Amino acid sequence: MFLHKLGSSDRNFKALTFHEGMNILLADKTNNSRLGDSRNGAGKTSFIRILRYLLGGNLHGSLKSKELENHSFWVYLELNETNADYLERPIKPQTKVIFNGKTITVEDWKSYIRKIFDISDKFSRPTVSQLVSQLVRDNFDDPLKIFTVEPSWESGARIGYLLGLSPEILIKAGRISALKKHQKSLKKAISDGTLGMHPITLKESELRSQLAQKKRQRTRIKEDLSKFRVDDQYVEHQAEADHITQMIKDLNDRALVLEQRKKNLETTMREEVSSNSNNDVKKQLETMYTEVGIALPDLVIQRFDEVLKFHMSIIRNRKMFLNSELISVTDQLERIHSERKELDQRRATVMNLLNDSMALETFRNAEQDLTALDSTILSIEKNLETVQSLSDTGLRLRSMEAEAEASVRAEMSEQDSILTEAITLFQQLGAEIYDDRDVSLLIEATNDGTLKFIPKIDGDASAGILGVKIFLLDIVCLIMAIKANRAPRLLVHDSQLFDSMDDRQVASCLNIGARLADEYKFQYVVTLNSDRLIAAEEEGFERRDYVIDPVLTDVGEDGGLFGFRFK
Repeated sequence: MFLHKLGSSDRNFKALTFHEGMNILLADKTNNSRLGDSRNGAGKTSFIRILRYLLGGNLHGSLKSKELENHSFWVYLELNETNADYLERPIKPQTKVIFNGKTITVEDWKSYIRKIFDISDKFSRPTVSQLVSQLVRDNFDDPLKIFTVEPSWESGARIGYLLGLSPEILIKAGRISALKKHQKSLKKAISDGTLGMHPITLKESELRSQLAQKKRQRTRIKEDLSKFRVDDQYVEHQAEADHITQMIKDLNDRALVLEQRKKNLETTMREEVSSNSNNDVKKQLETMYTEVGIALPDLVIQRFDEVLKFHMSIIRNRKMFLNSELISVTDQLERIHSERKELDQRRATVMNLLNDSMALETFRNAEQDLTALDSTILSIEKNLETVQSLSDTGLRLRSMEAEAEASVRAEMSEQDSILTEAITLFQQLGAEIYDDRDVSLLIEATNDGTLKFIPKIDGDASAGILGVKIFLLDIVCLIMAIKANRAPRLLVHDSQLFDSMDDRQVASCLNIGARLADEYKFQYVVTLNSDRLIAAEEEGFERRDYVIDPVLTDVGEDGGLFGFRFK
């Protein structure tokens, strides 16, 4: 890929013309401009964002303005080292591009770019956007990240791909990462109750115990329901049973009183028989009359026979009365016993009905309980399946991690010469920039299969050193990618990369970029403020013919890239 010219349908826009090797887009910067602010500055950063947009990226927010919405950006670029191709992309709609006079979708255009990067369609990573964003960089927060939020495995896959490693092996860490996210989300959902009404335990044993308990309850209710029939008159039968029970209780109370009465009568009658025999009565009367006859002999003799007859008559009448009472009590007891026997039999019949049946309401309640249990059992079974799935996921993760790490290690071993070359180049270029610091590039496989890159420079806490690490990594990646035919011959750096660097390091980076661009036949496009270029020249950099036309400025309404200032 070779840039020839970039412009806009807006006539105020200053078209930029590029040449081979190093290209410096220069801006005369005054004290009134703000770094990286394309709306108030000269537009250096806007150039980066426009180029990324033309190469299939999203439209940056800074370019979403009413002044630009009816315009488009265009670029002449050489894709196949033969002829310059024309590409135009409107602000609206963003889904279309015009390629050599033919309107195609952005996705078709990105598929075309994929071929330049030699990315197979069967690999999801790295994407065109990721690769373009590293080679046309405007994010300088982290040497490894081209987006603010980018997983480590994606950074490793992108850089590893540019160096020449297998994408099939590098993206295994992505599947592991996705599975870990799923596992984490699942754990959280289980723990906070998102999957059900209430939070559940993550222990299989506890869920199995809960399930067994609920199943036993369900079995018991089913067995109970199978034994009974629904009795529409259950309530009436229950009331009858209660009434019979009360009647039996009353009869028992009456019988108890009568039994005592009978017992008393029998005792009295035995005593009467014992003390009131004829001879005893006669002796008692004779004794009494003897005592009385002393005083009244004629009267006593005359009345004795009559009194004896009268007394015996009383005794007979009393025996008859007691006997009659005893017969009456006995008859009552027999009737009570007979009535109680009938009541016992009726109660037994009613109780059998009750024992073999249940009320309709009770039956319905039991069925509702059974339905609720079925729902609870189903919920527990699903929870158990989820927890089992979580456990299986953990096992699968450990297996995948081990396999992915082994694969990456094997790939690193197989591509040892490539990695060694990249490390060596990183160190050599670093030694050109710093003669008093150790510079190194560490490459390792993590236990989840991520290819990890660690660019190191002694004293790497400063922002300036961070910029140098980004510069070195991007240069090394591009050169290795060119050798592997995996990238266009283009690298673009925004001036923000150099803002925190010491002037000597800026000069060294520019010299390295210019030399390697000539050596490996790629375009190195750099945006710079004029003051930084002058300072770099004082430290040994020669601008030669690197500065492209036009030179931008933040002075006036028409000095910047857009030719006007917009809100």
